[in-house]
Amino acid sequence: MRRTAIRFGTRDLLATAAVAAGALVYALWLAGVGSQGVTGVRVVTGIVLALGFVASASAVVPGFDGLLHGSKLYLAGTSLLGLGALAAGITALVSAREVMLGLLVTATVALWAISTVRHALVEGSDQREAHVRPIRRERPILGS
Repeated sequence: MRRTAIRFGTRDLLATAAVAAGALVYALWLAGVGSQGVTGVRVVTGIVLALGFVASASAVVPGFDGLLHGSKLYLAGTSLLGLGALAAGITALVSAREVMLGLLVTATVALWAISTVRHALVEGSDQREAHVRPIRRERPILGS
């Protein structure tokens, strides 16, 4: 029996690192473990927005042509979620409202999760071959 393991490309790994860093900054801020200058809502919002843009530019922009020719439902849903994240980020920057920062982080993580699953499982066969590699078992498992 042949199983497959998901392998992520460099772009997905970069996006994952950017989103994880943004979520970590937010979590540390929530816990009150802010370093010098990283204590205000506006500063944390700026960091999360910047890292969200890095994630988007690395994982979405290079495949934008394929995105436009793919699922319209996926494109509409992620576009609305992305606009919501941007609106929450701008509102948090202007008003310093913590709830808007929380919405920004939540939307950013959701966008990352949706796009990562799509890249790993739903892309065309040539994309899938770049992301999936077979797993070989050295010893058979009992009962198989």
